[in-house]
Amino acid sequence: MKKQIILLLFIFRFLGISAFTLSDSAVVSIFTCAPGKLLYAQFGHTAVRVLDVENNIDLVFNYGTFNFHTENFYLKFVKGETDYQLSVYDTRFFYIDYSSRARVWEQKLKLTQTEKQQLFDALLTNTEPQNRVYRYNFFFDNCSTRPHDLVEQNVSGKIVYTQQTEPQSFRQLVTSYTGKNSWNTFGIDLLLGVPDDRIATDRERFFLPVEMMNFLETAQVDRNGVVSPLVEKAETVIENELNDVFTPWYISPMFVMSALLLVVALLSFYFRNKSLIWLDAILFSATGLLGMIIFFLVFFSVHPAVSPNFHLLWAQPLQLIFVILLPFKKLRKFLSYYQMLNAVLLIVLMAGVFFIPQQFNAAMHLLWAALFLRAIFFIRYAKK
Repeated sequence: MKKQIILLLFIFRFLGISAFTLSDSAVVSIFTCAPGKLLYAQFGHTAVRVLDVENNIDLVFNYGTFNFHTENFYLKFVKGETDYQLSVYDTRFFYIDYSSRARVWEQKLKLTQTEKQQLFDALLTNTEPQNRVYRYNFFFDNCSTRPHDLVEQNVSGKIVYTQQTEPQSFRQLVTSYTGKNSWNTFGIDLLLGVPDDRIATDRERFFLPVEMMNFLETAQVDRNGVVSPLVEKAETVIENELNDVFTPWYISPMFVMSALLLVVALLSFYFRNKSLIWLDAILFSATGLLGMIIFFLVFFSVHPAVSPNFHLLWAQPLQLIFVILLPFKKLRKFLSYYQMLNAVLLIVLMAGVFFIPQQFNAAMHLLWAALFLRAIFFIRYAKK
């Protein structure tokens, strides 16, 4: 029967019928899914539920779906041109999907009948082919911000948020979900630039589903002087253990970078009278390739928090040219000048914690020290 109801709703939209009347007992809820173990699920998820027992409607509206088979999907993803879309399906499928993945909370909204109807109509309008696809933006337009904006637009009053929070930057908010010692945190710190260190406003924190859930919990609606809670009832609908992000110390970025610095130092001092071209080729090829990724994100992507990025001072595409020219002995004196510049930039970065407006991962300093060491030894060897 529910399949017929869903089909009927879409037929109504196709025919231009703007309303499918909800009963007085209908309930609109916000589902919040706890962070999962995989990176794409590590920040949680939000969806909207519309339950109307009298009309046999129990639907979930999900703004977090996308099509892997989109042409040039991965290139568009890197460029920040990923299109997400609104999907609607029976709530039981949502329960099946998350029953073994994450804890799920439901917040039933205290809305007037008119507000519920307006919200439901808006959701149906968004399911239309010309409306359901949108340009995804992790910080400002995602599966969490869209439901919030829809609720706010269809409540006939002002929503007042009373949740007290400690000021945090976007970077601090994101890394609070990825863990202090994880490679996810290391990678995020590497790819996100200066804008990520701006303090997020209360409203901007809603890009994280659990943050939005906490704000909704204490939110009040002021309808012409009549104030009432936005959330009527909150409960846990799927019980699962919360996923703590944990990286064993022996594979953490800090340990790996410490080991790298130690190995580079031992090899450099032990073979101080030799060129160690193979070691320089490995280190500077890796940083050059990384530099190409960061360069692409900074100058060609539309991601909102990647530019400017001071990591380009050390992870430079030019490192690849240095590696290509390494075998030519006649060019090593010329290459030593490049490494002098490289050493100066690394010193600026290592001292930059006091004046550069970008926060750097602690493990990054160990990597910089290893690169600085190789730059100095290359300059020393090239002078001979």
